[in-house]
Amino acid sequence: MKSFSCGFVSTLIIVSQLFTTCSLCSQTLTQTIKGNVFDSEIQSPLIGASVVIHGTDPLLGTATDLQGNYKIKNVPTGRYNIQVNYLGYDPVIVPEVIVTSGKEVVINIGLKQSVIQINEVTVNAHSRKDKPLNTMASISARSFTVEETQRYAGGIDDPARLVSAFAGVTVGNLQDNAIIIRGNSPKGVSWRLEGVEIPNPNHMPGGNVAGGGFVTVFSSQLLANSDFFTGAFPAEYGNALAGVFDMKLRNGNTDKREHTLQAGMLGIDIASEGPFKKGKKPTYLFNYRYSTFGLLCNLGIVPSDQVPRYQDLSFKLNFPTKSAGTFSLWGIGAIDRITEPVDKDSTKWESDWDRIHFDWDANMYASGLSHKYLLGNKTLVNTTISVSGIRNTLDQTRVNDSLVMQPDAYFVDKSGKIILTSFINHKFNAHLSLKTGIYYNFLFNNLNFDGTLSSNRPETYQNFIKEKGNSSFIEYYAQSRFNLSENLILNAGVHVCYLSINNDYSIEPRLGLNWEFVPKHSISLGYGKHSQMEELKIYFINNDVDGEIHTPNKNLKLSHAQHIVFGYDWLINNKLRLKIEPYYQFLYDIPGIPDSSYSMINFKQDWLFRNTLANNSVGRNIGIDFTFERFLNNNYYYLITASIFNSSYKGDDGKWRNTRYNKNYVINLLFGKEFNIKKKNVLGINGRFNFMGGERTTPVLENQSLQEHMVLYDETKAFKNQDPATYYLDLAVSYRINKKRHSSVWSFQVKNALGSPLYEGEYYNYRTKSIENSKTVVIVPYLSYRIDF
Repeated sequence: MKSFSCGFVSTLIIVSQLFTTCSLCSQTLTQTIKGNVFDSEIQSPLIGASVVIHGTDPLLGTATDLQGNYKIKNVPTGRYNIQVNYLGYDPVIVPEVIVTSGKEVVINIGLKQSVIQINEVTVNAHSRKDKPLNTMASISARSFTVEETQRYAGGIDDPARLVSAFAGVTVGNLQDNAIIIRGNSPKGVSWRLEGVEIPNPNHMPGGNVAGGGFVTVFSSQLLANSDFFTGAFPAEYGNALAGVFDMKLRNGNTDKREHTLQAGMLGIDIASEGPFKKGKKPTYLFNYRYSTFGLLCNLGIVPSDQVPRYQDLSFKLNFPTKSAGTFSLWGIGAIDRITEPVDKDSTKWESDWDRIHFDWDANMYASGLSHKYLLGNKTLVNTTISVSGIRNTLDQTRVNDSLVMQPDAYFVDKSGKIILTSFINHKFNAHLSLKTGIYYNFLFNNLNFDGTLSSNRPETYQNFIKEKGNSSFIEYYAQSRFNLSENLILNAGVHVCYLSINNDYSIEPRLGLNWEFVPKHSISLGYGKHSQMEELKIYFINNDVDGEIHTPNKNLKLSHAQHIVFGYDWLINNKLRLKIEPYYQFLYDIPGIPDSSYSMINFKQDWLFRNTLANNSVGRNIGIDFTFERFLNNNYYYLITASIFNSSYKGDDGKWRNTRYNKNYVINLLFGKEFNIKKKNVLGINGRFNFMGGERTTPVLENQSLQEHMVLYDETKAFKNQDPATYYLDLAVSYRINKKRHSSVWSFQVKNALGSPLYEGEYYNYRTKSIENSKTVVIVPYLSYRIDF
């Protein structure tokens, strides 16, 4: 009886759609919405699912075919909620889908199998765009969309800048996209693409902060909805202490070829997608970008000094087969170059950077071949082989007091990994599923680092890393999802890893529990033990002892952290929610310099780091995160997040101190409103205000610094001081124009519209012969134009 009802409703929708097609076409601009409906755990297609577009008049909808695909034509431009129903599964509403005239809209929707038998089709559908795509995640996780990276003020199409508005996340320098999660160093964040770990995916990676960069390599033209984790992450994620980005690439359009051109201050993009051959399923999708200022430099329009030149390429080729599963070839890559000029006129010197020249070339790449295969309708097997790495070369010289250029630093870092990974996800029934997998990481490196012990002592120029070889990092995980009842879910698993460099291993249990104790109110609990290895170069720092070269850091163990998170989630109504997450993290076995206050917990960036380390530091982060969010509805949204936290550590000297990243608090206020113009165009106005505590700093040894003409710090009082609180106002205005065969968007953003100063530490001023604080004001305007056709 239920099957007949669903089929009858779908038939009525299709018939009514046929009668209204002509009138809709003649009255307004329209587009096609299509996609795939699948089981969210094993990705098997759901046949005959009902797909309805709310807000259309008359109501538009259809049913999925034998492959779970659906297509609804002649949908007027605008924003709509899409509801999907399938017998035996919880219905879902995908909210506020934007439909433009330039490109077809592809919405792939995963449904969760119901734990209880549903005897009627009138079940309330839920709309939770914040819920993570990973069904094994219970807490401290949320998904984000590409449209949000474009819409949120200050996002600038950058996932890292977008998530800086989320609870538990703070930022450092405005010019860098490094993020600080719950007081942890940015280097503790792991980036994953298509299921495998990749190097830092930013242009000028680690230039100011390890883990950050100037701007993301990812193209918004290729990204699909992705997940972001801030703690106690599921068992499949390893080699991370702070958080995880789990990025996904979408597939190209299977029916028609579509293109995008975009020009902005950050770059000029060319993107294209579609089937290789019309009527066939294999598709391509790519985006190429070249930096705008780099192009202007090449044309001689602007000076080339101090201008970063970069380019990147992203692509995904998808090859579905009839009986052998789906193959996909994907990749991202970046080529960067920046040159710092030098002034040999010593009377013009103000800081030490004025007497330094460098050429820095930084390349990154990640590419893989993935295969997805369904065994029956309950088992998914996914296998990927990938290769990724970096090629960094820095040649730095310094003008000495005799105005002679002398070598100061020379680095070559050619590190990478070949990863073979495979997992099996099996759903026994609606109550129990199991996912288990393995990562084999073959690590290779070619490292050569030379430098001075101090910039003002050129006679100390020497080699401190020289290593060419390989090693391995092996990870295994198993995790299960137990739907104990309709309202009680348990996720449990274990992650095991082994590093061959030091023969160290770690066994890491993970646990998550979610209980909806009354309708729309739920509590969650998460626990996880996590570990992380250091950058390969840290292990190969060498010391010359009586003429023999030693690498003492090879014995470093993995760093560890224990995460405990409690959560309360109140879905006030379908568009408004409140979430509160108190947490505690204990970090241990963190490398530090013996008999000192130095710990890698505070690591920011030090290209000349060459110290011997030991696993002698511990740390703790304790805090509470608040999120109050109104999802986009009736053309407006707002998001209010706040975090109160304390981050401290104890080095080998036995004293507890603030960490560098102990900002204590952060508040974010976001708001956006859309206005429909002439029924087909859209004006968007978005704003964001950020207020947070200052970064912790170490007092300067004034007399010694003046004597040496360089800044020296009192490490016995590490991070005793604090910079003033910072505030940023970001504004964004966009105007979308829909035409018959294309759509375009003008966008203008301003980061730091109020001109809040940036505090970048102390330096010795050659002119005033004093130690001064570096405080600058940077207001970043960003103008772009995009056309889809």
